[in-house]
Amino acid sequence: MNAKTSSSHKKWLPKHGRWVTLHPREVLRKNRPVRAKASLPKDGAGATTVPPTTLPVDCTGKGTVNCPMDGNDTLGICGLAMCDHMDNIRSYGQGKSGFTEKLCNLAALESQYEAVSGGDNGTDEDMLVGAQGVWTAASGGLAGDRAAVVVDHLDIDFADTALVQYCVDFFFGFCMAWSVPDAFLQQFQQGEVFAAAMTPDASNGHFTAQSDVLGPNDSAAGTALGGFYRMFTWGAWCYVSPTMIASVDPECFITFSPLQFNPAGFDSHGRHVSDVAAAWIAIGGNAALVNPVVAAFPPKVVVPPPPPPPPVSATATATFAQAVEWMSEGIKSGPPLQDPDQAIGNATLGMAAKWPAT
Repeated sequence: MNAKTSSSHKKWLPKHGRWVTLHPREVLRKNRPVRAKASLPKDGAGATTVPPTTLPVDCTGKGTVNCPMDGNDTLGICGLAMCDHMDNIRSYGQGKSGFTEKLCNLAALESQYEAVSGGDNGTDEDMLVGAQGVWTAASGGLAGDRAAVVVDHLDIDFADTALVQYCVDFFFGFCMAWSVPDAFLQQFQQGEVFAAAMTPDASNGHFTAQSDVLGPNDSAAGTALGGFYRMFTWGAWCYVSPTMIASVDPECFITFSPLQFNPAGFDSHGRHVSDVAAAWIAIGGNAALVNPVVAAFPPKVVVPPPPPPPPVSATATATFAQAVEWMSEGIKSGPPLQDPDQAIGNATLGMAAKWPAT
């Protein structure tokens, strides 16, 4: 039997009060094949056919999801920890009713990592999501959980901001390999803001999950956060700007997972699995891989529009019962999952459609 080896090294995070384990960045790159790359659909003139993503995008209940250390204080297990964090985020569903966060068995995760890496030698993208990757059905699923799988993956160009924001909105985040600056390690703690470009350190290779896109009204520590992402790692999260990410040699990919959807087939953004799958295929995903996921959920029920209301005379007045009925119809015309602002807007539309003319 071959002896187990290790390419990892430990660093202390003074503000976070934890040891973390890292690998040389080349370990994360090794044997990385050329993969299909995502791109937004375009018309004949080369213009993107999807509208810009409306910010903010919340996928994590504003960071209330639990993404634990997952053994990265003792092992250089960051690749598998990142996969688990994306599973945490998707299954959490922003903390909404109908979703239950999936947490892996840590002992099984560590055992799987040591087996695939030959000790503590890190993982590359192919070892995570390749044909026999730990995050696939072929391996038995992450930490041996057959429900903890992704069925397809695409590389993305982080420089394409519109694509990255679109992918966070539709697929709840992106995965990233990068070279961690020592200055980042010195400053890292829960909720820290990293806005400026930093100097990457190739000795500190790391994998992390990014989710959420902050909006124009978001700020922290006196910094406007519009367009920032929430990075999850080491049992905590921080805010990272596009400028900061672009400076640390990022390699990014996205994944499609059944864990994003509740038993009825909807994610916490109110999108049915069939619509999310169509969006995935449109950016370059494999229809043969995602269509079986769609078929495993109940089909989307298309509710026909209500018949037009009878004409109301100019002198008619509305009763309280009618007003309640019209508001209810407006709300029901929207998606199954609505936040308060969406419900108010749909109720208003329902009232406006039937309120007697004056």
